[in-house]
Amino acid sequence: MKSVMKREGWVPARLKLRGEDTVVDWCWIGSERFTEPFFDQTIANALQRPFNKIFVHRTPIAELCEWQSASPGIQPTGFIFHMSRCGSTLVSQMLATLPDAVVISEASPLDWLARTTAIPEETRAMWFRAMVSALGQRRWGGETRYFIKFDSMTVLALPFIRRVFPEVPWIFLYRDPEEVLMSQLRDPAPAMSPGFVIDVRALEIPMEEVLSMPVEEYAARVMGRLCDCAIRGMDQLGIPVNYKTLPDAVWGMVASHFHTVISDKDLGKMRELINRDAKRPSQKFEGGGSAKRDDFSDALCEAAVRWMAPAYTELERLAIAQPTNIG
Repeated sequence: MKSVMKREGWVPARLKLRGEDTVVDWCWIGSERFTEPFFDQTIANALQRPFNKIFVHRTPIAELCEWQSASPGIQPTGFIFHMSRCGSTLVSQMLATLPDAVVISEASPLDWLARTTAIPEETRAMWFRAMVSALGQRRWGGETRYFIKFDSMTVLALPFIRRVFPEVPWIFLYRDPEEVLMSQLRDPAPAMSPGFVIDVRALEIPMEEVLSMPVEEYAARVMGRLCDCAIRGMDQLGIPVNYKTLPDAVWGMVASHFHTVISDKDLGKMRELINRDAKRPSQKFEGGGSAKRDDFSDALCEAAVRWMAPAYTELERLAIAQPTNIG
């Protein structure tokens, strides 16, 4: 009981490898809910509090596993994977309006555990379960649902996550190739910049070629690869969700797939949220694609057609075949 009490209000914020040991840095958030668009934003805000500035709580990762045994947390309700720039933050923010939901959005310790190859899989699976448990603790007592949105690159680890949590339903969000590629070229994420992310190994091309590759081709190949991973991993508990179906799909096919009932009151809160951009609250969300086709360069279009269009076509086929997409 003692170990459970000292963990109440604490969340694992960082993982650090120290030789053969792995340690957890904890952050005190009390009963605060994860309502920011991203997990790291909630942690960054909490770390500015005087208590967290002067008191550093660090433990061996074994204590994370001990806490799981004593306080298992909420069983995940659904996992959210995505290709990037396709409405995943909107989906997680809409689910966060549910008063009884815990929503974890791109928690760096969890994404790192899913993708690292530095730890044997059996150990990594044990730590991954413990991290999911720790992040899914009840903080005010009424939580019953638990959703996790992973970073876009974490779909590369989909087979591992499905082995660890084979019973959890999941979705993969995707978008028109040219639109999402334009979004990345306007404001590139690190994963779409040649040489920035070690997961580039998934492209199976030499680094010297990567570093000399046009940005359009590199980003298109990365996102095409992410979509391919989702396609290969698609099973009876996974469904593809097109950006153009948002926001209605959240209270429709997504809620149905996650066995989540949306009350009229919940729906009202979700509708209020969609009046602003999930990442930029001062802007209105525009579903279905807002990019102008005249802005697409020939290089962009060629890269999208060659490296992304085949996967997009297959995802569309799989989406149409899904019975949960009806209605």
